[in-house]
Amino acid sequence: MKHTLLATTALVALSSPAFAEITISGTARIGLVTTEGAAAVAADSTFNMLTDDALFVESLDAAVAAYHTSVGGAATGSTGGTIDTTITTDITPDAEEMTQLAAMRAAILNASETGATSAIRATAKIDLASIDGVLARTNATTNAAVAKASDTTVGKNRVRIAFAGSGTTDGGLTYGFSARADHSNTSTGGSQYISGAFGKISMGDLNGGDEQLVGNLSGVGSSGAGSHQEFAYQSSSHNIGYSVSMAGVSFAATTDLVRGADSTKTGSNTAYGVKWSGDMGGATVGLALGTSKIGNVTEDSMSIGVSMGGLSIKAVSHTNDNGPAVAAVVASASTASGTTHVAAVGAVANSDTDTTGLSISYAMDAMSVTAYTRTESTAGVADKDYSGVGFTYNMGGATLKAGFVDANDISIMDFGINFSF
Repeated sequence: MKHTLLATTALVALSSPAFAEITISGTARIGLVTTEGAAAVAADSTFNMLTDDALFVESLDAAVAAYHTSVGGAATGSTGGTIDTTITTDITPDAEEMTQLAAMRAAILNASETGATSAIRATAKIDLASIDGVLARTNATTNAAVAKASDTTVGKNRVRIAFAGSGTTDGGLTYGFSARADHSNTSTGGSQYISGAFGKISMGDLNGGDEQLVGNLSGVGSSGAGSHQEFAYQSSSHNIGYSVSMAGVSFAATTDLVRGADSTKTGSNTAYGVKWSGDMGGATVGLALGTSKIGNVTEDSMSIGVSMGGLSIKAVSHTNDNGPAVAAVVASASTASGTTHVAAVGAVANSDTDTTGLSISYAMDAMSVTAYTRTESTAGVADKDYSGVGFTYNMGGATLKAGFVDANDISIMDFGINFSF
């Protein structure tokens, strides 16, 4: 239900054909969400080396040689040392081996700062960089033990008041705004626009042009049950956009003008989308393509939707390139003669992340049922799978909603009543 306020006093006084209006609408919800507790996780450490054993061994050997050359008897309190030889054949060394490597680093640091000759200090500093390079290449990840989490049930409630205004100038341009208040008189999520035959220019809190037209899957539950039907568009925080529609084809372009610490200040920061909608044999069909580039990361997306009668089907696909791959660089041997040192750099694949999903909804009078599935796939990482099923029953102004979601092996149940006024 919407309540409309007509801003007519000044317009009538001017005898102008232009008009403006403000609409106020609201939504609210009450419900419960139960989330399954996660299983206990044991503590562990993972050391990720290069996939090429030879590159790692060569770099490590150079560091070990540098250690013996610079530290062995060269400075007060420093003595030569050895490291577990298995580290040169094991591409994923254990914690003890990494501790030894860290001790080598500490000894070299000591040699460079405690009374050694100038030559020894200079060489030791180069060797220290070499050891640091090897340590950096381990990409060590330490995971603390996590106790089993209990199932939780929480109440979900929200009130949201939405304001929208629109008007038309004497020349036929349309302008307007939207804003909302959540639980209070604080307005968030506002945007403004002006449109005409040239298209529509918008500013404010906008989704990216790709998300606007490609979209997401249909969700379930009173509060979304974790909203796992949504795709992680990297362009979701843009603040200026242009869109136009003609002959069944829509186009949208957005960007984010720098406005804070979280905005992208280097590289590209744009998103585009294009969509065709039309009737095919009695079914409404929509096909959309989108792309965005934030910094050096590119994301491509597409969707296709079909609706006929009470049946709606939508498929969405995303590919995120996660940025360019980083090539491995092997540390050069360093000696007192001044051989140029090159710090070791580990290879980073930055593999693409592919996400695909499908949702199906069917409406029957006051009741509708919805199901969806979505999978995230990245090379070298276990797939993440999400699926959900739910129903709604419209009671006239109030809608009963329930949903069950399997969020990558964590169960979520979401039940409640949503209101509109």
